[in-house]
Amino acid sequence: MTMKQPGPRGGGAKPVGARGGPRRRTLALVVAALALVQLAAGCASAPPDRFYRLAVAPSTAVPVMAAAGDGPVVTVGAVTLPALVDRPQIVTLAAGSRVEVSEAHRWAEPLRFALGRVVAEQLAAALGTPLVYAYPQLAVADVAFRVTLNVQRFDATRGVAVDDELLWTVRRVADGQLRSGRSSGRAVPADASYDALAAAHVEALAAVSGDIARAIGELATR
Repeated sequence: MTMKQPGPRGGGAKPVGARGGPRRRTLALVVAALALVQLAAGCASAPPDRFYRLAVAPSTAVPVMAAAGDGPVVTVGAVTLPALVDRPQIVTLAAGSRVEVSEAHRWAEPLRFALGRVVAEQLAAALGTPLVYAYPQLAVADVAFRVTLNVQRFDATRGVAVDDELLWTVRRVADGQLRSGRSSGRAVPADASYDALAAAHVEALAAVSGDIARAIGELATR
């Protein structure tokens, strides 16, 4: 007959892994707490979002029609944009074929609305009339000319240059006569800031708006 050996004192062997269980749980809680602290510190140190608008300065448009005051009613329709820049984040070019999409620096309004508004404001200054409206504010009567814009390039390298290129069409509503063209503008930002980049885009767009204003002037006098 085999004699059963008595087990260790204290009620038998402990389960595997039970030794040091409370200590391990405490250590795990400490590690988790440290991770939360580091995450909170990282969030606290993240830069705040900054928002920018394309603001037209009076000097960016040169009048091409002599008469001021009540002029023709002009509408600037919805603007089409390349998918690369049709987003809230500001996109800039980097080395090689890389681009940088800034999560912390964003446009304050949809870029397609901002571009239409800028061109409309520049046309109003160039044509000497306040009656230039940009999409979506197009519910006006007695429209004389309709402008459409298709952006081909809206490139920017911070502190170096911005290059804007647009296809445009001007249609005289009375008889459907058209003028169309491809215009480009280039400007050098004052510095590498996003403020300077936005101002340079407005300056570059002034060259495009000047071409459109001249086309409207030609149609208005024929």
